Amino acid sequence: MEHMKIDWKTEASESKTEQVSPDGRWHLDTKVGRDGSCRVTLVNYDVLSSPIGLGESQLECWRDFVDHCERLSAKLEKVKAEAAAVLAGLENDSKEERK
Repeated sequence: MEHMKIDWKTEASESKTEQVSPDGRWHLDTKVGRDGSCRVTLVNYDVLSSPIGLGESQLECWRDFVDHCERLSAKLEKVKAEAAAVLAGLENDSKEERK
């Protein structure tokens, strides 16, 4: 049987770095393309899921959904405050570097 040869052509090439906070909540992924373009993605796993309502009746489901919304809202406020503190530090560091 004759072997087939494929002449590969690289359509895309990138370098990827995945970082995670010690508690596993924050994920920062950095991709650098062959052309030098950079894409950074920041995610907090505490606020990934959507509220859900569970129960044995529509009334219970709606109550549970509202409760989940309140808990998610509290988590979101906490995550937002953490992110704002990190952002302020990065902005301060950036100002210091420009001096």
